[in-house]
Amino acid sequence: MKLLTKTSLNYLSVTLFVFMFAVILFYFLLRHQVNQNINIELEKRKSSITNQLLSAHSSVYTPPNQNEKVIITAMKAVHSPLLSFYDTLFYDNTAHKYIPFRQLGFIASFNNEKFYVQIFKSLEETDNLIVRIFMIMTALVFLIIIILLITVRHTSLSAWNVFYDTINKINNYDINSHNEFSLKTSEVKEFDDLNRVLLAMTQRIEKGYASMKEYTENASHELQTPLAIINLKMETLLQSSNLDENQFTVIAEAYEASNRLSKLNKTLLLLAKIENRQFPDSSAILPHIVIEHQLESLEDLIESKQIKVIKQFETNVVRLMNPYLAEILFANLIKNAIRHNLKGGELIIHITSQFVCFSNSGTDLGLDEDKLFERFYKLSTSPESIGLGLPIVKKICEIYGFKVSYSFANNLHNFKIDFDFKEQ
Repeated sequence: MKLLTKTSLNYLSVTLFVFMFAVILFYFLLRHQVNQNINIELEKRKSSITNQLLSAHSSVYTPPNQNEKVIITAMKAVHSPLLSFYDTLFYDNTAHKYIPFRQLGFIASFNNEKFYVQIFKSLEETDNLIVRIFMIMTALVFLIIIILLITVRHTSLSAWNVFYDTINKINNYDINSHNEFSLKTSEVKEFDDLNRVLLAMTQRIEKGYASMKEYTENASHELQTPLAIINLKMETLLQSSNLDENQFTVIAEAYEASNRLSKLNKTLLLLAKIENRQFPDSSAILPHIVIEHQLESLEDLIESKQIKVIKQFETNVVRLMNPYLAEILFANLIKNAIRHNLKGGELIIHITSQFVCFSNSGTDLGLDEDKLFERFYKLSTSPESIGLGLPIVKKICEIYGFKVSYSFANNLHNFKIDFDFKEQ
């Protein structure tokens, strides 16, 4: 749940609780006030009726006002008279309903005779008025709450827009894009402080990244020159006729180690360039054309292991990639499938618009998928393998949003690249 939604819900719940309490309190206060006003009117009527008892010759006297009733009864006919104020109901034969009345009961004396006087004031109009006032107040309060919620949410969204913009820019930030990383200013001090810290942090990251990148490139290039010289000297020594068998073996092993070191250095430099996204140029490539080219260049190796190549190509598949990275991607997978294939085995290459799959014959045992794409993890003890081919494949796939996966079924090792992979 977003913070803005949570705060709005909290505000709404507190407001509704306060509103319900206020409405109930308002109703009882209004009812009390109305009763007080009616009591005052009944007190006035009491004084008036007391002064007019001379004209009350019957036991019942009904004023012309239908909202009022006066009942005068001799005290002999009343056992327990109700004094003071209280509420009661009368049935209205005309309206066929009970009507609430406010009653005042008191005792008056006339000619040495006591009378029990009851004055009734109708509450129907006041109750209707209270209901109307209550409904109007409720509607107004709800309207005020809605307007406040809309206003608070609008102002909060305006304030939080800077935060969401910052999150979006951080999420899309690419250190290799060379685009200026800028953030919006805000009227909220906390958001401005956050943006200031993020800007300072990204500047430090970019500076450190540039230094590391420069150091890696310089170190790799500087290593290549002495390695090339060492290899050249080793080749010269190997061609010498003055070496005995032991010397020749030692120099050959040193030459082989130097070659592996040179290859490792080039591969690490390539991996660093891929991670740094130094291959930005992309164009439409046809996977089956790139794979066909790689198969032709490795034809001798395929024939030496008597591998049967089975092609299942959809030739209309097009992908947007850097051509050099596309060649490296498919070349590494093909070389891996050939190197770890059985003699006389099969290499099945399946291309569709959704995926490319390389399947090669192998032993009955599957590989450890958790370690398979880790750096320097070797599938075999072959001195030609340096354990960086599959990590390079994985890194290239990550750049283009592909997913590389491994499975083992029917004595076939399958390496599959999903083109339309969507991370869950």
